[in-house]
Amino acid sequence: MTFQKNEITTVKIDDIGAEGEGIGKVEGFTLFVKDAVVGDLVEARIVKVKKNYAYARVEKVVTPSPFRVEPRCAYHRQCGGCQLQALSYEKQLQFKQDKIRNNLIRLGGFDKDVVDEKMEPIIGMEEPWHYRNKAQYPVGRDKEGNIVTGFYAGRTHSIIANTY
Repeated sequence: MTFQKNEITTVKIDDIGAEGEGIGKVEGFTLFVKDAVVGDLVEARIVKVKKNYAYARVEKVVTPSPFRVEPRCAYHRQCGGCQLQALSYEKQLQFKQDKIRNNLIRLGGFDKDVVDEKMEPIIGMEEPWHYRNKAQYPVGRDKEGNIVTGFYAGRTHSIIANTY
């Protein structure tokens, strides 16, 4: 299966990648889909094609995942800081636990059985909102020359003006 940039395809999201992107396969070809949630069926637009995989972004959620929630932040799709916000908090905690476990085994070289025996469940927060460990608040000008502040869009230096 080969895809072209800007092609739209339907894909079932089966996993979550390291950066919170949804992962699905179309006829064995892997797609990393920004803004998709595990369990979603989405129409995704291809944005970059590699030999064995492609990057895409959600155009439309055809069937939402049972783990999909309404993000509280109006800027969640533009900003690079809250890519898991459409995922239920319980599923976010599971994702983080799995990520730590897999990194200990795959990158750390620890034995799977030892990790499973010693690792304790991740502890969530009672109120998981209004918390950031670190934040940068860039100040700049928009296209009309007005002063804006907010957050950088993911992997860019474009400021997403934030009015919160």
